[in-house]
Amino acid sequence: MAMAMANLQAEVDDAVVRLRQAGTDLQSIEVKAAAGGLPKSIADTLSAFANARGGLVILGLDEARGFQPVGIDAAKLASDLAAACVDQLEPAVRSDIDIVSVDGQSVVAARIDEMAVDRKPCHVRARGLERGSYLRTHDGDRPLSTYEVHILVSSRGQPRDDMVPVLEASPADLDADLVTSLVRRLRATRGPLFSGSSDDEVLRLLRVLIDTEDGPKPSLAGLLALGRYPQRYYPQLDVTFVAYPTITGEPIQGGTRFLDNQSIDGAIPIMVSMALAAVRRNMKRRAIIVGIGRLDQWEYPEEAIREAVANALMHRDYHPLAQGTQIRVELYPDRLVVTSPGGLHGPVSREDLLAEPASSSRNALLAKLLEDVEVPGTGRTVCENRGTGLPAMAAALRSAGMEPPALIDTVREFRVVFHSHSLLDDDSVAWLSTVDTAGLADRQRFGLAFLYRNTTITNQQYRGLTGCDAGTASRDLTGMAAAGLVTKNGDRRWTQWRLAEGLIPDRRVSDHGAESRRGQAALWPTSSSAGAAVARPAGRRDRSADIRVLLAGGPRDTNEIANALGMTPQGALRWLHRMAEVVRIEPGPGQRRLRWTLRD
Repeated sequence: MAMAMANLQAEVDDAVVRLRQAGTDLQSIEVKAAAGGLPKSIADTLSAFANARGGLVILGLDEARGFQPVGIDAAKLASDLAAACVDQLEPAVRSDIDIVSVDGQSVVAARIDEMAVDRKPCHVRARGLERGSYLRTHDGDRPLSTYEVHILVSSRGQPRDDMVPVLEASPADLDADLVTSLVRRLRATRGPLFSGSSDDEVLRLLRVLIDTEDGPKPSLAGLLALGRYPQRYYPQLDVTFVAYPTITGEPIQGGTRFLDNQSIDGAIPIMVSMALAAVRRNMKRRAIIVGIGRLDQWEYPEEAIREAVANALMHRDYHPLAQGTQIRVELYPDRLVVTSPGGLHGPVSREDLLAEPASSSRNALLAKLLEDVEVPGTGRTVCENRGTGLPAMAAALRSAGMEPPALIDTVREFRVVFHSHSLLDDDSVAWLSTVDTAGLADRQRFGLAFLYRNTTITNQQYRGLTGCDAGTASRDLTGMAAAGLVTKNGDRRWTQWRLAEGLIPDRRVSDHGAESRRGQAALWPTSSSAGAAVARPAGRRDRSADIRVLLAGGPRDTNEIANALGMTPQGALRWLHRMAEVVRIEPGPGQRRLRWTLRD
């Protein structure tokens, strides 16, 4: 108990520093003054944290007064909060609650754990499942939509949306070449059952065809995997590709909105191939230094793009509520984003997705089919269906000297974000040359390069970045801490390793300086654990000009700025606090969020 309290005190100490720097609640931290007792809205927050990734609740700090302590009856508040976790929520919320100190005064802190996937959504009992389920946004709680409630409920079991027969279709809607290739492969690899069966029998065994009162009909999975034109019956079950000219997606001067815009139809293997071709048509090539030679490669590894698109098509939600939503592939000057409807499905750990194989398919029949459906002209199947797609994606980026993709699960959709910069660009290598890295392994230097850009790293991020196992990651990070390069914050699944205070770089870079470095090469010793280095301009561009353009149209809150720039709210806040020409507008009556505007 003493250890738990000490850890909670350390979390609160760190949280207060971050809150005072940000000037607002954060996505994983909710603060309430609670001077008059337990706030009525606390149940909404508990539901929101339990349905997302958990979070920290602090009672007894006043946001309007810069998160200063207020007078509270801490013992009663702690007791009331514990009762609310049990009595007001269904299912009951797990929490660690204690009385800790801020500026010498008592406050109540509670660490709320994420609820197990087979128990979500957690809802306020008095309002019921549909109206009482909440999700955490940047600095507040919002009700889950009907569709989001469906997504969470469906994760309790195995959806069967891909197994339904498409009654308007017929066997003639299947592509003969794709079917022939599939049957031939099965007869060669799956033994006598398939080699001794007719083509129609094979299709029935695979549930590509389902017998109905009106004769054999393709299943939705069969039509998507092998259909000639599935969009005849499901117009929106396709892929849209857009290449934007700006990082915000806004038009450039002259009104140009898109550099390329394509709707990609067909069966899944066709869409995977065409989506990869569309990205390849629009992305740049860059040089990487290998030994004494120079090698040109694509801006994003093709293997990583293929895995992202195939995973999106295989694991997206095919429930009728989501059949009007496409897969989106969006290419910006600084990133590539693949978005699919429906968040993560089943009992998988977000933290381990890039480091360990995790197999939990929303569409079991479709996933099984795509193991043997070949992408035309390649000789390879759409997927392995072994849960190795995301680790393979991370490995491809690692080999290119790039950081792992950001995986963003918002319940209603799942996004994979690739950042185009190399971790080992001119800026990173120049900064590393100022740090004493004697005695560190190459993967630890790669970890420091990640910290140069992101300030914090978790054990799971380090594993995805370097490809090492959990034990090695812990030893590496502990060793970096012993060398005074990083510090440890938090406990258990909340543990983060932060770049030591004296090493945090000043990232204020002028536009002119960034331009002058374009095309220069950054050299890094090749290593099997860290991958090859990329010759590429500095990836950390100055966002102050973009923020000025956004705020010229009027005040915006932190979330709006972050979304427009494709950043995290914390990243946007770091830029906002650096800009002397930006001032904050405190929330008015009835408002929750502060806003930002340009100084007169």
